[in-house]
Amino acid sequence: MRLPVDDRDALLHELMAVFDQLPPALREAINYAPEPLDPKALAALCRKHGAANVLAMIELKLKRQAERRS
Repeated sequence: MRLPVDDRDALLHELMAVFDQLPPALREAINYAPEPLDPKALAALCRKHGAANVLAMIELKLKRQAERRS
């Protein structure tokens, strides 16, 4: 299913606005993830668990990875 251009542009604008509000470390983790993040899967997780919970899970995973490296 393709979104009409106006809807797609509005969605992209909203996603970028939300992305810009993320903590810098989280934005960097998303940008430089070793595996590309699937936007559809990420959106499905956010709908199912709530965006705040998904972000908390990502931050926890990043914290654990950093602790293992130390």
